[in-house]
Amino acid sequence: MTRIGSLLLVAVSLLSSCHNARNAGAVKGNDQSLATGRLMIDKGEGFTKVTVRNPWQNTTGTEHVWYLLPHDSPIPDGIAERTVIRVPVRKMICMSTTHTAMMRALGADSLIAGISGSSLVYDSVILRGISSGRIRDVGYEGSLNRELIIMIAPDLLMAYGVADPSSGSTARLSDLGVKVFYNADYLEEHPLARVSWIRLFGLLTGRERMADSIVSAVSASYTELASRVRESAGKRPGVLLGAPWEDVWYVSPANSYMGKLIEDAGGHYIYSDMTGANSVPFSVESVFRRAADAGIWINPGTAGTLAQIAAADHRMASLPLFSDGQVWNNRKRMTEAGGNDYWESAVVRPDLLLKDLVSIIHPELLPGYDQQYYIRLK
Repeated sequence: MTRIGSLLLVAVSLLSSCHNARNAGAVKGNDQSLATGRLMIDKGEGFTKVTVRNPWQNTTGTEHVWYLLPHDSPIPDGIAERTVIRVPVRKMICMSTTHTAMMRALGADSLIAGISGSSLVYDSVILRGISSGRIRDVGYEGSLNRELIIMIAPDLLMAYGVADPSSGSTARLSDLGVKVFYNADYLEEHPLARVSWIRLFGLLTGRERMADSIVSAVSASYTELASRVRESAGKRPGVLLGAPWEDVWYVSPANSYMGKLIEDAGGHYIYSDMTGANSVPFSVESVFRRAADAGIWINPGTAGTLAQIAAADHRMASLPLFSDGQVWNNRKRMTEAGGNDYWESAVVRPDLLLKDLVSIIHPELLPGYDQQYYIRLK
């Protein structure tokens, strides 16, 4: 999934954004309801109520409520028209590639009429839609093409908020009558909570059963592998995560999305003693000292080679894991323009992402496995 705006800030958000640990990754469901840390879906008589809790970072007590109604159903008493989304939607604008990935997984890509940042797209089907003009690039927050969005006349614009968007371009679109749904999937700290947001897309597109089956299959696959790692893996090697930016290293807490993946893959995250709601800025020197005993480095920024890491900061080359060649980055599936499938399909397939990390951290458990998203830097 690729977020709009600065790629560094995007990466920090995705790696570190968390919420109250009491709700971390809780996924509950039956035929009537679903709840994750941020998303609640409740079935009513003739409608579905969708609640998004705290839909951007550093907010508490914020809830956005929507009601999904069939096109021919009257609006029940007590429900405001501005909170109603008619389903199945016929045209949607997706402001994140995680949204397009979920639509693709459901076979609903024909409903995508607009995206944000065509150069960041990896999926070949979406790229063909862009090339043909069927899918339009509506720009980024701060430079949105509002005229184009109004012309597209989407049933829904699926957005996300890194910060309170009340004064931003998407908020102004709401004032113009565009239904803007703030999706908080990237704030879910548990990989299975994050993929559960595909159920929202299933409801929006009339593919609820397909979405449920995807969540069930992926959850079973992920849980089975995580259990096998817990039972079979021996020593947990230390894992360094991320990279510095302008001499500051934004460290993800242990109760983050990547922190959970590292734990389930049998690694020992070197900041396993740190929990919180956001990434924490550290000096490169302090991270460097703690990383001296790490055996594996994952997601070192945008580096594609070891030489690029050393050129950015010569101190990194003296880390033992650097000289051992245990540096891995999520750049295996990329387009020449910069689209990265790690930021797309991996959100729908956390089981494959976990498998990649297990093969890196405990290769003895998956001998001969060829990683889906990761490459070993040379």
